[in-house]
Amino acid sequence: MAEKQNIDRIWWRNVQPGEFYNIERYHRIKSGGGSLYIEIPNSMVVATLSFLGVTGANVDELPIITIDAGVVGQPGESGPIEFHKKKGGRMRIARQNRQQPGSQRHPAWVAARGFPTAPDGVGSTQEALSYFPEGGLRIYIAKTIEGDYYAGFTQGPRPASMKRNDPTWDLYPEGIAVGGVINAEGDRS
Repeated sequence: MAEKQNIDRIWWRNVQPGEFYNIERYHRIKSGGGSLYIEIPNSMVVATLSFLGVTGANVDELPIITIDAGVVGQPGESGPIEFHKKKGGRMRIARQNRQQPGSQRHPAWVAARGFPTAPDGVGSTQEALSYFPEGGLRIYIAKTIEGDYYAGFTQGPRPASMKRNDPTWDLYPEGIAVGGVINAEGDRS
């Protein structure tokens, strides 16, 4: 039986199809450039920093923030997640392209855990759409009251059997949502 955790907050990001392509494709492309990370837009930066315990900071002056996050449902397994600053007051979760040497994709966000994967030779966002889940893909990091982090993901539409008091209910927003921080209440696993 899994140990029950006292979840305080859940940070989440709705992964866009273009981001999915960029974290799945070959890391070097002829046109150069390309994002090998998951972006945190300006609208999420203040909430993200608060979630990470960093308040009153200017994002343009931030050092790399690294947390060690366990894998939801896999006791004893964990990995680092690096948050980097980015121009324009944005941030990013760095090194998420699975084909890039030195990639640090979190072990909760890999194919062995059911995370969607596109073929190694995928050449465009349009091609990657065939492998992107209908109903969306969301990564999340749960923070316990004790300050421990756990990473996971959801995909597809909200399960019909999910109850409104489930802390992951808000990971399935109505309409378009980029992400945010969910304040959990009570003792949840």
